[in-house]
Amino acid sequence: MSEVTATIERNGAVLPIVVPGVSRGKVGLTQGNAFTSQIIQGQAIYIFCKSLIHLAEGTSVTESDAPVDARGGIYLNANRGRPVSVRLLDGEDGATVWIHEVR
Repeated sequence: MSEVTATIERNGAVLPIVVPGVSRGKVGLTQGNAFTSQIIQGQAIYIFCKSLIHLAEGTSVTESDAPVDARGGIYLNANRGRPVSVRLLDGEDGATVWIHEVR
């Protein structure tokens, strides 16, 4: 069985991901609407959405922010004390997005 990991920083130590942590938000996204998670308290997050999304750290996200394919679920490093914001890529169907901390 392979182990899922994330790194604390680019050249840092590996942060083993053992179990899903606290939910930081779940919402049905529609075109033109953004969602901002609760403040992230951990060092890594898991995001799942059946549609392609734009993702940004902080309380705002635009179509210029990084496009992310979270349809299979993704693990990302997080900056403790900051929320993340998501919105659908143009042309994507509405979908629910889940944002969880991992530990």
